[in-house]
Amino acid sequence: DITQYPVFPWVITDYTSETLDLNDPAVYRDLRKPIGALNPTRLERIKERYEFFDDPEIPKFHYGSHYSSSGTVLYYLLRIDPFTTLAYELQGGKF
Repeated sequence: DITQYPVFPWVITDYTSETLDLNDPAVYRDLRKPIGALNPTRLERIKERYEFFDDPEIPKFHYGSHYSSSGTVLYYLLRIDPFTTLAYELQGGKF
């Protein structure tokens, strides 16, 4: 399953400074939490969705989709086969 390809996590939190002090822990995001849990408002929405989700067929979940998709993986790995071929097929045989 191509959507399971390892994804490099976003690790930097400061995108506005002219320079970064890479020895400063405040420059890095908290990797103990998923991206969705870093924003308190978004985290609350995720928790509410989980709490109130009620379906006899589908188990409760926090995130409705995988953080990666075939198109995203192929975009970043386009120059490496077999991803080139897969991207070509995904686009209907045309770039």
